[in-house]
Amino acid sequence: MVHPCLSPEGQMRCTLPSLLRGRWFHCREWALEKIQRCLEARDGPKAAEGAVRSPPGVLVTGGPGTGKTALCTELVWPQSETCTAAGLASRCLAWHYCQREDADSTEVWRFVLELVEQLKESPLLGADYVKVISIPAIAVVLEPLHCQRAPDETFKRAILEPLSSLTPPAHSVFIVVDSLDSGCCGGDGVGQGLISGSAAIPSSSIAELLFKHVQLLPPWILLVCSVRRQNKAICKMFSGFRRLCLDDLRKPATVRDVQQYILRRLDKDGALRRQLTPETAEMLNLLHIKSGGCFLFLERVLDGVGHGLVGLREIRDIPGTLNGLYLWLCQRLFPRRLFVHIRPLLNILLASPKPLTAEQLYTVAKSRDFYLGLGDFHSQMRALASLFVEGPEGSKLLFHSSFAEWLTDVKYCTQKFLCCVKDGHLSLAVSLSFRASSLGTKETCQLAHHLLNCGIHEGEPTMLALWLLWTGVPTFSRVRKECSANVPPLPPETPVLVQQDVLQLLMKSGIYPATCSLDNSSSVGVHCFGGGGKIVRRALQREDSVRALLDSGINVNHTDPDGRTLLAAAAHAGLADVAALLLCRGADPSLNDNQGQTALTLAARQGHVGVLQVFLDWVQEQGSKSPTARALLEHADNEGWTALRSAAWGGYKEAVSLLLEAGAEIDGCDSDGRTALRAAGWGGHEEILLTLLDHCAEVDCADREGRTPLIAAAYMGHKEAVEILLNAGANVNLSDGDGRTALSVAALCVPSATGGRGHGEVVSLLLERGSDPEHKDSDGMTPLLLASYEGHEEVVELLLEAGADVDESSGAHPSAITPLLAAAAMGHAGTVNLMLFWGAAVDGIDGEGRTALCLAAAKGSVEVVRTLLDRGLDENHKDDLGWTPLHAAACEGHKSVCAILTEQSSMARVGELDVEGRSPLILAAQEGHCSTVRLLLDRRSPIDHRAYDGHSALTAAALQGHGDIVELLMRRGADTDVRDAEGRPLLYLLVLEGHLDMAALLIEKGGVPLESKDAEGRTALHVAAWHGDLDGIAMLLKYGADLDAQDLDGRPPLHSVAWRGHVDAGRLLLRAKGLNVDLACKQQGATALGIAAQEGHTEIVAMLLEKGAKPDHVDRYGRSPVKVAGKHGHFLIVRLLESYGAKPFSGIIPFSPSGAPNTFYHSSTKNQVSHSSGEVCINGALTTSSSSSNSVSASCSPASTAERFHSMPASQTSSSTSHSLATVQTVPADTLNFIQQIQQHSLPRSRSRPSTLPLHGSNPASLQGRASRHKHKAPTSSSPTHEQCTFNELQDSQKPIKGLGSSGDGNYLLKPKTPYIIEESFKHSGGVDLKWNSVMASLGVMPNQEGQIRQTKNRESPPVGYPPFCLQSHAQRDDWGSFQKTPMDFSPPSALRDESMFNMTSTDPQLNLKQAIKLQFEGPTSAALYKRETPL
Repeated sequence: MVHPCLSPEGQMRCTLPSLLRGRWFHCREWALEKIQRCLEARDGPKAAEGAVRSPPGVLVTGGPGTGKTALCTELVWPQSETCTAAGLASRCLAWHYCQREDADSTEVWRFVLELVEQLKESPLLGADYVKVISIPAIAVVLEPLHCQRAPDETFKRAILEPLSSLTPPAHSVFIVVDSLDSGCCGGDGVGQGLISGSAAIPSSSIAELLFKHVQLLPPWILLVCSVRRQNKAICKMFSGFRRLCLDDLRKPATVRDVQQYILRRLDKDGALRRQLTPETAEMLNLLHIKSGGCFLFLERVLDGVGHGLVGLREIRDIPGTLNGLYLWLCQRLFPRRLFVHIRPLLNILLASPKPLTAEQLYTVAKSRDFYLGLGDFHSQMRALASLFVEGPEGSKLLFHSSFAEWLTDVKYCTQKFLCCVKDGHLSLAVSLSFRASSLGTKETCQLAHHLLNCGIHEGEPTMLALWLLWTGVPTFSRVRKECSANVPPLPPETPVLVQQDVLQLLMKSGIYPATCSLDNSSSVGVHCFGGGGKIVRRALQREDSVRALLDSGINVNHTDPDGRTLLAAAAHAGLADVAALLLCRGADPSLNDNQGQTALTLAARQGHVGVLQVFLDWVQEQGSKSPTARALLEHADNEGWTALRSAAWGGYKEAVSLLLEAGAEIDGCDSDGRTALRAAGWGGHEEILLTLLDHCAEVDCADREGRTPLIAAAYMGHKEAVEILLNAGANVNLSDGDGRTALSVAALCVPSATGGRGHGEVVSLLLERGSDPEHKDSDGMTPLLLASYEGHEEVVELLLEAGADVDESSGAHPSAITPLLAAAAMGHAGTVNLMLFWGAAVDGIDGEGRTALCLAAAKGSVEVVRTLLDRGLDENHKDDLGWTPLHAAACEGHKSVCAILTEQSSMARVGELDVEGRSPLILAAQEGHCSTVRLLLDRRSPIDHRAYDGHSALTAAALQGHGDIVELLMRRGADTDVRDAEGRPLLYLLVLEGHLDMAALLIEKGGVPLESKDAEGRTALHVAAWHGDLDGIAMLLKYGADLDAQDLDGRPPLHSVAWRGHVDAGRLLLRAKGLNVDLACKQQGATALGIAAQEGHTEIVAMLLEKGAKPDHVDRYGRSPVKVAGKHGHFLIVRLLESYGAKPFSGIIPFSPSGAPNTFYHSSTKNQVSHSSGEVCINGALTTSSSSSNSVSASCSPASTAERFHSMPASQTSSSTSHSLATVQTVPADTLNFIQQIQQHSLPRSRSRPSTLPLHGSNPASLQGRASRHKHKAPTSSSPTHEQCTFNELQDSQKPIKGLGSSGDGNYLLKPKTPYIIEESFKHSGGVDLKWNSVMASLGVMPNQEGQIRQTKNRESPPVGYPPFCLQSHAQRDDWGSFQKTPMDFSPPSALRDESMFNMTSTDPQLNLKQAIKLQFEGPTSAALYKRETPL
């Protein structure tokens, strides 16, 4: 709470930044690009003067949870590379985030003053704005009291007029205002000044303020706002804005965002990946469809899957709306009567105008419940933990405002979870009353506000005034006197803004001095507002007031911005007398609001029987069979809710009876086929069920998903409702669209937190009535299997007693699983013991070779593991991937299970290897489980064992950044000079991957040699220089790395810098002492100066010359730096070399009038496309397309080390790697469609990450690491490669080449992206992201008919060295490494093919990039020398 004696500035500066600040942000690149284009359209002198017409702003729209606030947050505090690169944050002038949890953030006057403060501090405006607003005339309007009374005037005089007078900045800027509708959810006061046509009425919301004055904003300011798409009133107000809809699924970019969000969650969340298998990938496609573009829907479901609260297969049962998801989650989180205990806490949070900390929440709750102990409170908070997020200053907030709205919405929330805001107001009022004598002005006003809204003594303000007097609340005059006496120097406080009813209550109680007039109320620290916008709402409270209002000339069908008429407002409030009066005055009851709701629908939803009776009497007067009366009774809102369905859902028996007697259609349904009987069954309203059945409702009427009222009641666990429906003749064995009967859903949905007795009774009742216990749904799941997964022991025993087969599996497909395996996999010890008691086969295995012990070890269930070990299961049993139970437990970090498996009495072998040669220690180290690593070392696990890919436990931990494990292993004596299967040292790999902290740790504490070299003689400094890694170079030089270390071909790190053009890296190397700048390679004798001159890197040439490099150095072929620079058209470098004493260039230098080097020759030689030779020039970098699938691939670059070691950052390395010569590529994501990418993320049995997809028609064992044991055959000449397809696409359509990846500045490489080739018709289908559809086709979910997928063989990539240099054309034969382009087999060097072929291919899997680099620097072999010009 704000202290009453704080300064105005201290009270005003309370606006909080976005709650999403610092959260990771992905996708929405298209939206950021559109906002950037809107900004760029305002740049330039014409735009600044207003000559160019452009939208005044951007309106970001979408439903709840679609990421509007996240996008607005990204604009101000960017987290993504796209937004950071665009530099949008630097153009942000100011921001404001309206928050439902903070009432101050929606107050207009605070918004205006906060905006002024941000403009004063903005570097984009400098000191000019401060000077403009420092004049006395503007200083007056900036007083908080003046701004409270006239926010529009302050906004105009202190913001709009000064900004218009300033000189526009160099670039246009923007202001962000998020959640415009947060302050006007109910529509009270929104736009009243606009409706009345009076500009004198102050704006009652931020949206109204901006709408009135947006046209006065300078043209160089773009206003970016966000609002819910459902708020038609505000969307209409800003109809001139550029609209960005984030959930318009008609647009491919929006669909792609949803798909990419799921894929990036899989990349980021290892726990989520461990729940994914190729068989369950279909569920993520279903989730994508159900989400409807709502990121919040995806986030809650995926979080539940990652935390183990939701199974992937349960996605099929999750409703396809956000409101349905909330109900489904609450049903699981709060079984039976648990919600009753936590509802008071939610009521308090919903009613509080400010976020509350846990301590404050406990204080308020205890004021109503004196027996609430601290332990009970903490238990309740733990139950609510999944619904909370951390707010400012340690406060607790509900995870989203839409969930808070759902908790109070009788239309979507059932009675079981419905919260009461009035009860929260009462708790807050009682809490403030306990310390009434010490309350300040603001807290006293809050107490009055809570009393007026708590629902007690409604219509009796005298009783509320007595409450204030009895509790001893001090008067305002005494408060101010005490405050001024205690702290005299403080300035006057900012008046508290209150509504008229609060002020009237304070006056009635005497707290507000009777001597103070309303016009001078601010003298006691209180200011009243609530003019025109509140008149109608207050008038509706009394019939005589409504009569006077109508007599004054107001339209009886007057509507508010939400489209509600006076009659609808009265119906919603339950004012029967007012509704009757309005009907007598001619009000039209058939008018709809923006949600399509009539007054009758609103009254039925709230259960206001008196209002319903008024409307039904009116219907009778019109004639019950008249079209108008029938239309009113059967009217459905925008979501299909009729008055009867709404009353049945809410549990209002009298309302249902009235509507039925009036002739409402009993079996009327919405577009999804849901009837009133189904709504009553879902809510468990027995009396309403009996009433509807008495009126002959169809008992087995199924909705569009095949769910009958019986299935709905069984799903929710309403035993009495199930019994009523069965007695009425409901078919107990009817199944829904997923093949599940009422018994199946009852077995699945038993809440597990407190036993779920209600569902057990439902199951027992259904079995008694003849439900089939062995029925299988569409997935082959029986009720017993479903109950086993969930661990519902009572249901399991009931099903077994009814004759269910204890060993019945889920089907014949590979992932078939028995009830025992299901219970063990989920760690349900009681269910496992029950299965064993009933004789379940203990030694059964699933489709991937796992026993119950393997599954229990992976889950970490100590009790289940001990039980199964006692039953004699083999501790060393290996599944299809070679994993023992110890592997599974170590990978997941279950130390206790590892301890049990490695006890002295156990036979588990710590040194057992999987099919990739990995021990449990390597898996535990890779996943960062330090305690598990320590345990395995204590149990004598081999510390230096290397898997087939050459990685040891130390390598695995270091490459994943687990410093604590690295230190532990080094203390235990692990070898630090370890190399992978390709001979690359660990230090080399760490520098390559950017793990410099790990590299420094190894150097300092591990004594790793700095000059460790790979098979080609390259050190870690070579790698850092090649990539231009300044931090890596600095770190290595700090520890004394050799500057002149040469690889096998004599090239030092400086040559790499010269070739790549890394200016900063070159400057760092040249500053170091002892560097030999004239060091030449062995074969050609080329120096760094010659290489930089050939590549056109002018700055590096200048630095080398300043360092003393010889400008006339001649290589073994007689070529000097001047000669090669001139040959390539780098005439600026030629003149630079000549200025340092080099011999003049013998050729002709084209004339350039400006004095700058002529670039015509350079561009003509570097930027041509030779279609006949297959050479492609992109941005001046010449590349060569290969005709073989073995051309240099993405995995040949040093950057692909992580892909070969761990294709996805999670549990373990790729299962396709089995030895040093079998490094299989990871299929790049940008050539796959969505479900293929999901399948690539999927872990067979939640642990292995294959680095390639299973090829069409191949043996499934390839997913289990066996493909690398077989040699690949060479591709046939008729099978085109990805490079050929890409090159042909460039020729035909002039589209960007997807297969081109940049390896540096202007040096582009053709990379084969995938072992699949997708036809053109499959690649281009209307611009929709085909990553999703193709994966669907691979799993048989959504077979694609547009194109055919063919398979080509993919050869193992060669060992990693330098990325291959771009080969030069025939016109460039004088450069180092130029040669006549002849295809070479690299088997014998003399095996040259016909000259007409221009592509270099290789059939030797051991080919090293050394040959390609040699060709670049040394020239070809002797067999081709006759084609070269003779060396000088």
